[in-house]
Amino acid sequence: MDPKNAQVQQQLIITHEGDILGEDNPENREIVRRIHACLNACDGLSTEELEQGIIADMCRVMGQVVPLLQQQDANRRAG
Repeated sequence: MDPKNAQVQQQLIITHEGDILGEDNPENREIVRRIHACLNACDGLSTEELEQGIIADMCRVMGQVVPLLQQQDANRRAG
């Protein structure tokens, strides 16, 4: 591989203190934003629950329940 043509990979480093280090660019800012959103969304869930797929399970259940609740609301408004 020709070093002149090699693409430089941009890296982010997350320290033990939770600091995120790396080049300040739009792509990295979006990654940091996503990491923070994921951490906030998973607050209170154990690592084991995450590994077992609790987020996917919750999304599946919500996909089933929300339409039922919407239909129930629509029926109540119509009745």
